[in-house]
Amino acid sequence: MDKAIATLRRLDLNLLLTLDSLMATRSATETGRALHKTQPGVSRDLAKLRHALDDALLVPVKGRFVPTERALSLHAVLRPVLQDLGRVIAAVDAFDPVQAEGVVNIGMAAHLELLLAGPLLQRLAQRAPRLVPRLHPAHGEFDPADLDAERQDMAIGLFEEIPARFSSKSLFRDERVAVMGPQHPLAGRKQLTLAHLESTRWFAYTQMHGRRTNFDRLLKGTHTRMQFAAYISGFGVSPHVLMDSDYATTMPAFAAALHRRHFPLETSRLPQPLREITFRMVWPRRQDASALHQWVRAEIAQLVAGHVESGLLMMPA
Repeated sequence: MDKAIATLRRLDLNLLLTLDSLMATRSATETGRALHKTQPGVSRDLAKLRHALDDALLVPVKGRFVPTERALSLHAVLRPVLQDLGRVIAAVDAFDPVQAEGVVNIGMAAHLELLLAGPLLQRLAQRAPRLVPRLHPAHGEFDPADLDAERQDMAIGLFEEIPARFSSKSLFRDERVAVMGPQHPLAGRKQLTLAHLESTRWFAYTQMHGRRTNFDRLLKGTHTRMQFAAYISGFGVSPHVLMDSDYATTMPAFAAALHRRHFPLETSRLPQPLREITFRMVWPRRQDASALHQWVRAEIAQLVAGHVESGLLMMPA
């Protein structure tokens, strides 16, 4: 790690704001009033800065602080940096989605697309009419390639192992269930066992063929393998396949509930290693400060929060 960055990691931004104010007021009392802190709180901040920077910084003389040479040179650099940072944050706060243009690329698990695509497209059309959302499929384990190559700006799915160069937000949790048609041999069974995983004909989605999946990771150490006997082109046709065959598949409980509004499908609980799932939104850290992408991520989070309030989804643990 760069030495300068390592030094900054030891400092809280609030300490630098305290120093900036003290350099202007030369008074702990006035700085406390300006930053809405107590005078002892300002004194504690100054003590932390002195320890971190190994310099007295501000020396009390006749009731006022006098800066050291180190404080003067530091503040000469610090002040314009804080001003620039303030302007950037103010610009983000002033972001107007009505003026937003271009394409935003969103990777989304097929199950989640069933739930969010329509409401999200409608929401963005109303609030950012010149913005074009482009949804991409996201299946299986987290794949950083599309985000690294900027083919996607953010992705939402069942992501567990996320490299440090990405930011993430847990959106909601659910339970993965087995889904089958009413004619299936396991229809009506409330709970499946690990043995059922090996004896059942499962289908998955073509993009998962030959790739490591969440099932591989979760079943590691159980001496059980979940073999897929077929792959279909997309999630949307799955209820039709289930109704016309003796295959089964898995999906989040919320997705099964949506399908059961239109199809007489059966669901069963899966063995414990496969049940609990958490959907996460992931994006490159380089886009943390992007006003447009911050806004889109917030819109997605608000849509999910509405479903949590309705009881369809559960808050992340």
